[in-house]
Amino acid sequence: MREVALTLPDGAVRTYPAGVTGAEVAGDISKSLAKAALAVSIDGRLADLSQPIEADARLAIVTAKDEAQALELIRHDCAHIMARAVQELWPDVKVTIGPVIENGWYYDFDRAEPFTPEDLGVIEARMRSIIAARDPVRWEVWDRERALAHYRAGGEPFKVELVEAIPEGEAIRMYWHGSWQDLCRGPHLVHTGQVPSDAFKLMSIAGAYWRGDSRRPQLQRIYGVAFRSKPELEAYLHRLEEAAKRDHRKLGREMDLYHFQAEAVGSVFWHPDGFTIWRTLEAYIRRRLDADGYVEVKTPQLLDAELWRQSGHWGKFRENMFVVPDEIPSTTDEGPVLSGEADLMALKPMNCPAHVQIFKQGTKSYRDLPIRMAEFGCCHRN
Repeated sequence: MREVALTLPDGAVRTYPAGVTGAEVAGDISKSLAKAALAVSIDGRLADLSQPIEADARLAIVTAKDEAQALELIRHDCAHIMARAVQELWPDVKVTIGPVIENGWYYDFDRAEPFTPEDLGVIEARMRSIIAARDPVRWEVWDRERALAHYRAGGEPFKVELVEAIPEGEAIRMYWHGSWQDLCRGPHLVHTGQVPSDAFKLMSIAGAYWRGDSRRPQLQRIYGVAFRSKPELEAYLHRLEEAAKRDHRKLGREMDLYHFQAEAVGSVFWHPDGFTIWRTLEAYIRRRLDADGYVEVKTPQLLDAELWRQSGHWGKFRENMFVVPDEIPSTTDEGPVLSGEADLMALKPMNCPAHVQIFKQGTKSYRDLPIRMAEFGCCHRN
């Protein structure tokens, strides 16, 4: 029988039959470790405890003490548990994707009716019942055609699109807890009960376009946060409360520092006291720049689109740039009319391409380096 040599974190090497799982290794080490195990790290890669190990490897059993990895697993499972809860409560809802993000996760749903803040409490309650059920998490590897047939039959168009994007021949993992199933790379916890039921909270609802494309369906995104324990969650929520007291938007209104209005979306109207703060900060930054050997420059706000093509910004950020034609349009009753032959100009989204133009003026030597340029520039992104 073929064996694999597994090197543990303390340097000890244990041999097992090929195909041994992380769960079996944890049980062999100690009953307490087997009980605490959440997942396994194989050569630094997080994997399910049920993943067969077919080759020699460095192996570590992941528990709640491994903060970063434990949080990744808990938050990932929360996303799946929330999606299951939503589909159990509203079976017509279509699911899309639900990644882990800083402090938690989100999941995007296609639902005809908007979610309400009251719905979040209902979803949380269903999530806690799923956690209390301690449903085992299992997985299977499917081929592409089986996955496509499954999602087409189930009326899940977003999952069909995700599967279609997976290269031919690449294995596809399907995860279950209870009767609920989702397409996922994994890994996941052993059972739903490993998610602390008092250490997560659904935070907000937002709109989101499928694939971030405004031409695609608009979805509803539910955000949540999760931690390893109730005290960790409470500490996080307390920090949010304290930060809200110092929110610049709240202080701006209360202290009459600035305002925004519809006629200049995203741009600030600085009031006298607010601009005094601006100038004070600018003076401080300027002193620091002088002390650190920076030279201050000023570059144009509006530059020809050709420059942005050369810099690569046009290809990557064109949709987020403010573009204007280099001509005075004629006017009709319907509005301005362009000739179609005008060159395009763009408000700068970044300073650096303009700084390169300054650097290009005259001959430079390596002895001139480093050249440190700074600008109190006004950049525009849509």
